Amino acid sequence: MLTSLRAALPKGRSVPWFAGATFANSLGMGIYYPFSLLFFQSVLGTSLTRIGLALTLAALLALPLLPCVGRLIDRFGPRRVLLVSTAVRAAAFAGYLWVDSFGPFSVLSVLVALSMRAEQSATPVLATLLAGDEPPGRWLALSRALFNAGFGLGALVAGLSASASPEILHRVGLANALCIGLACLLYLRLPRSGVPAAQGRTVLGKARPWRSHPFRLVVVAGAGLWAVAVSVETALPVHLLRDVSAPPWTASVLFTLNTVFLAVLQVPVAHRTERVRPRMLVAVGAVLHTTLLAALAVADQLGSGALTAVLITAMALYSLGELLASQALLTLLTALAPEGQRGAYLAFNQMFIGLANALTPLLVTSVLDRAPGMLWWVLAACALLVAGLMAGTLRAGTRGRSGQGGEEAAPGAVGSDSDAAAA
Repeated sequence: MLTSLRAALPKGRSVPWFAGATFANSLGMGIYYPFSLLFFQSVLGTSLTRIGLALTLAALLALPLLPCVGRLIDRFGPRRVLLVSTAVRAAAFAGYLWVDSFGPFSVLSVLVALSMRAEQSATPVLATLLAGDEPPGRWLALSRALFNAGFGLGALVAGLSASASPEILHRVGLANALCIGLACLLYLRLPRSGVPAAQGRTVLGKARPWRSHPFRLVVVAGAGLWAVAVSVETALPVHLLRDVSAPPWTASVLFTLNTVFLAVLQVPVAHRTERVRPRMLVAVGAVLHTTLLAALAVADQLGSGALTAVLITAMALYSLGELLASQALLTLLTALAPEGQRGAYLAFNQMFIGLANALTPLLVTSVLDRAPGMLWWVLAACALLVAGLMAGTLRAGTRGRSGQGGEEAAPGAVGSDSDAAAA
């Protein structure tokens, strides 16, 4: 088992620094997010509704700036962008401790939203560069596994801090800022990487990800599954407690199971599926998403004895689907983006992820109040639409190759021209 795990991990001197930075960053966020709204309320002394509206507006205001972030990644390299974005975010979270009005709070929230999207754009690019001759999927899987492990551990630490007094809340905010600052220092130990300046000047004007049909399809698929994931995080606890009258601990058990799956199995699963075509993995993963959604749709019709067993089984399948689809989507996004333009392409993807992240909770809560059961069927239809989209591209690619008399590309060759055409 340990030998298999070691074989699945990336190699090289950069691994400890990359892994440490990812873990420190996610640990701080995990400590912080369970208490974030209460923290903001304690420093501003206003309603949660106003705070939620301000955070949503901040997330939306940051989105138009992402194309500039993508160009900066391509010109100066992902390492520099990560250094700046983590430093800005650490300073912004520290700044939250001193705000007492909505103006500074809103400015800091825009900086936080923009820096988070910048990190999400730059990290896969950095992982691809650090991989060198290794399969980049191993670095991407390590990043996702450590993010989930750190976030889960941080959330557990926050949960054990039973008190939500202003003193505890301020300590949580400071701990988050310190963890992000540590991540920034660890990024400094990574080797310098990026597009040479002369090459950067020649490619910056050519990055038009919206014109790439294969890339657009993957972006749409990723945004669809992200909306499903955000919906589950937002609506599952409310639905189980309010509409199903499940035991209060049920949601915690389900989310803990999901976190353990993502943290422990991400690297081994990514290693075992390296030779499977990413589009197939996305399609299978999207179908597995529907197991939990269907279970939640009929949860109110299940007896108390069967309810827990069904939900745990469904969450396990959903988590496996998330493992397969999220890893494959990242692999496709980095493979389909031209070298030297990955920053612009992944920033384009983050615009849609950020939009889904900002709007989905509002849409979900509106539907949840009117037709709880319908919400889960709509989300299941969205997941099946993603599966159909990916399966359709596989069939189109197979017909195209057979018509040309060529052989199908090797499953692992996701970056090849033939695989890009098959998208």
